[in-house]
Amino acid sequence: MNRPINPNSTAVTFTSASSRLSKGWNDLNPDLLLSILSRLSTLDLIAGVYAVCSSWRSAARDPVCWRILDLSDWDAVNARFRALVSFPQVLNRILAFSRAGASIEKLYLPPFADGQDLIFVADRLPNLIYLSLPNPEIQEDEFFLALKKFRFLTGLAVDQNFGTSVNLLSFLQYHCLTEFKLFEHEARLEHHHAMIMCHYLPNLKKLEIPVRLSRQAILTFLEELHGLEYLDISGYQDSVINNEILEKASRLKVFVWHSGRDLGEFVVCSNCGGNESVAEPCQCVLEEKIMEWLANP
Repeated sequence: MNRPINPNSTAVTFTSASSRLSKGWNDLNPDLLLSILSRLSTLDLIAGVYAVCSSWRSAARDPVCWRILDLSDWDAVNARFRALVSFPQVLNRILAFSRAGASIEKLYLPPFADGQDLIFVADRLPNLIYLSLPNPEIQEDEFFLALKKFRFLTGLAVDQNFGTSVNLLSFLQYHCLTEFKLFEHEARLEHHHAMIMCHYLPNLKKLEIPVRLSRQAILTFLEELHGLEYLDISGYQDSVINNEILEKASRLKVFVWHSGRDLGEFVVCSNCGGNESVAEPCQCVLEEKIMEWLANP
């Protein structure tokens, strides 16, 4: 039975599901769009997000999206720009577009970035909190000149030659670093290197040293750095972990190490020298067996 419509009742407008779904990406709520874009990597942001539409361009220019600037994969950067570009060109374009100079907190430089590039960065981004500089060929005077301009630097990643340099570490002590990383290097990090680092960088909370290092060096870090919370020593080659190290490392929030190597999950392959699982034969042995079978079916 149909009920009569009350003429005094408020009109109700029904919206179909299809009409609700017909809105385009440019109609996204600005706060939601900014939340999405702020989670994109640097490479995704410079790949053309700004060219989608005016609302995307406006959101992508927000400094929130550019707090972390990762330019470490330079081949990928060139691919995004579809041309061979220099580091100063890329940084200037990003700063001109994003208006984020004062908001960029972390910068990961490409492997070729030299002392002049570092000074270029220091002049434009003096408020950096973290800097990753993998190039080991930078001159110390250029290094010192640039570091003087970073007023709020609390984290640094450098080559091992710099990371164990008394001159550099004595200079860094005035920055009160809480985060420090050494890039992989063939040289072994010994006890005296660890002592130097602990002396000049006593406030470290996060230490990443994925390099070859001695057992005594590990113990030194665990004993001398009282505020240490995160330790990554995953680059060691020999079996160096013992019960003493595990006991001292139990106070850390994060301890990264080669558990497979030290707990007997892997052994060194006598054929190729690589890691071989205790449960399975090394890949080189399997390949050798396949070649033998192909030669003598």
